[in-house]
Amino acid sequence: MPIDGNTPEKAKEAPILPDGRTPEEVARHFGVSPRRIRQMARELGACRIFGNKMFLLPADIEAILEASKPKPRAAPYRLGGEYEEVLKRLERVKKEAATKTSKKRREPSIGRDTAELLQLRERMKREETAPKKK
Repeated sequence: MPIDGNTPEKAKEAPILPDGRTPEEVARHFGVSPRRIRQMARELGACRIFGNKMFLLPADIEAILEASKPKPRAAPYRLGGEYEEVLKRLERVKKEAATKTSKKRREPSIGRDTAELLQLRERMKREETAPKKK
């Protein structure tokens, strides 16, 4: 029997320590900031924290990657659809895009003094053009 108590059977067993990675290692691998990896891990609860040290297991990394997938904005195109339906959908998307990008023009706001001056000018014009009574 060996001195340290390790038998050949124990040497073949899987190691007890998990294959954990630090947020810095994961960030370096994916080319993002470690701060973003930590933030997502905390929000999802996909991390292990001991004191002030955080590490991520492979399942945690998969959860972070799954959460970072982009969400589809519209229903995907279905093959075999009618041509008219596709045209209607295209028209609707164009209208929605046009309403989002176009901005209504507003008349410039005028101050109270300016409004009074404009009214006075209009009144003077009316008096000049009105026939004079004798």
